[in-house]
Amino acid sequence: MARSLTLTFVTSNGSKATLTIQGVKDGLTKEQVKALMDVIIANNIFLTKNGSLLSPSKAKVTEKSSRDMI
Repeated sequence: MARSLTLTFVTSNGSKATLTIQGVKDGLTKEQVKALMDVIIANNIFLTKNGSLLSPSKAKVTEKSSRDMI
């Protein structure tokens, strides 16, 4: 099953920016995700069209499965 982690941040102009990471492991904890978001913000890794990432807004893991039909 394919998993992706979607991180949403509040930017410096008050908008939201989303980052999706494919292929994340099973069993991620809230603490791990929060720590990752904090590292991204603290190191100012990404610059968006709406400015720097200032704070976490939300995060979610999405699981996708597929089944061959033919």
